[in-house]
Amino acid sequence: MNLPARLSELADSFVIPLEHYGLISVTGEEKESYLHGQLTVDINKLSAGQARRSAHCDFKGKTWSLQNVVRYDQQILLSLPKEVLDISLAQLNKYGVFSKVDIVDASDSLHQVAFRGTSACQWFTDAGIAMPAEPLGVTAYDNGVVIRLDRPDDVFMAILPAKDAAALATFAQQHDAIAVYAAGVFEALSIEQGIPQFGAAHSNEYVPQMMNVQALQGIDFSKGCYMGQEVVARTRYLGRNKRAAYVFKLEAGVSIKPDAIVEKQLGENWRRGGAIIRQATLGQETWLLAVLNNDTTQDDVFRLADAPEHLFSVQPLPYSIDEPKGNERVRPG
Repeated sequence: MNLPARLSELADSFVIPLEHYGLISVTGEEKESYLHGQLTVDINKLSAGQARRSAHCDFKGKTWSLQNVVRYDQQILLSLPKEVLDISLAQLNKYGVFSKVDIVDASDSLHQVAFRGTSACQWFTDAGIAMPAEPLGVTAYDNGVVIRLDRPDDVFMAILPAKDAAALATFAQQHDAIAVYAAGVFEALSIEQGIPQFGAAHSNEYVPQMMNVQALQGIDFSKGCYMGQEVVARTRYLGRNKRAAYVFKLEAGVSIKPDAIVEKQLGENWRRGGAIIRQATLGQETWLLAVLNNDTTQDDVFRLADAPEHLFSVQPLPYSIDEPKGNERVRPG
């Protein structure tokens, strides 16, 4: 699979097998009420034509995983990196024994593919599957679902059986107009848009707002009780969050360790600035998403602790991370 030099050089049409992503499937007559008490979004209001970004937290509000949530057939599916799937799966099953739900890893039977462009969409349209028009809109069909992402909103994600994912990859390889890219391209596109995600090294480390989840409508503050709700609500309404996720772009292809640290320049000295939670290395540029103090500005200068020759500043976020002012309170459900 190809890896372009820069995001600016991407083909108009492409397909990206998301082999590093997996799926948790939740079924059973109490699946809505159970997940409603586990995730930061209102599952009871999740329609079949809509996907949501969400967080799964512990009782202290620390995030086990971030996921896209979507309905498919009689299931609710959670799409998340395989590296944290087992962590969330274990936590969901820990409390799921008290509800009428079945919670399993569906990654072997259902695969995920990102794609963009008229030529790549042709595989679906030839089968009579319409592309969703709205951001995070969903089109369901007999074998799976297609989600139009919100950021970037010209990229789609399909959840489909393994044999269909293989057929789509073959279709792309047989058409010169469609590039087939490695998963790092999807990571870079997501980071450019400020989409948070992390691996096992950062699971159970951050409250969702420290990763801008609220700015992506991944928290419903008016819903009832869920795991970690009191901490998440206090973080918002008492102004206790002092961190946020920021985007960096390096003009070189740099290998980044999973636990990499960025340092901030203070005069002639450097101090720890924050931790990188998501990274993607292309041929001639590297994209990073790091959790830093939320008073960071574009004038601040940073470097990698283990590659100090690379200096960089934050990129503008494509959304606002400002929280509402005042002392409004949320009473737990």
